[in-house]
Amino acid sequence: MSDDNKLSYAVKIYLQKNPDFFVKNPELLTTLDVVSSKGELADLTTHQLKSLQQENRKLKAQLAQLINNAQQSETLMDRLLMMVTELAMTDKTEFLPGFVNYVKTHFSSDYFKLLLAEGVELSVDVEDVETLNAVQKTHFSVFQAKSEPVSGRLKQEKIQSIFGTDKKIKSAIVLPVGQQAKFGLMSFASKDEEKFHPHSSSDILQKLCQILASYFSQQNNVDAHQAMS
Repeated sequence: MSDDNKLSYAVKIYLQKNPDFFVKNPELLTTLDVVSSKGELADLTTHQLKSLQQENRKLKAQLAQLINNAQQSETLMDRLLMMVTELAMTDKTEFLPGFVNYVKTHFSSDYFKLLLAEGVELSVDVEDVETLNAVQKTHFSVFQAKSEPVSGRLKQEKIQSIFGTDKKIKSAIVLPVGQQAKFGLMSFASKDEEKFHPHSSSDILQKLCQILASYFSQQNNVDAHQAMS
């Protein structure tokens, strides 16, 4: 390390240990110059002010994003409550068609697919609802050990096993319905690679799966009771 570098390092350490140095020596603030990213010179006070303004703009943007996310979550929760209230009044033949229609209408994505496990009885045929096959089970066997959704730019073979080969899908999210995907898988996909990224919030979608799992569980209990009667 050169003498200049050693001196610079020593000054940096000293100032870090004595943050009130310029408070005690305010006259230095008007004599120090700082080079901006554009090569322009500014006194230290002006530089600090600009830095604080930039930081303030960043904080305001982050706060605005948080508020927007909260408003979107509140809107989705309202939709979820409305769906549950409406479907609670339907009979067995209307529940699943109503559920799927509500999800596709109010939870936007380019593609939707509900894959039900073998043994889950369908009283009527519903568009975008199919029976989970062996290939799909293999691709998403991870749900035998975890309950968190799988999302992001998934491997093409996984996406194609659910949505087919003719879709221009850039991102997707796949969620288990019930513990260890007992009742199947719910999946959404988008042409936008940022729509479903690995760290995106999926709380609302998981609640959808919980509602569906609860419904199928209740139906199993009803069927079992009727079989014993």
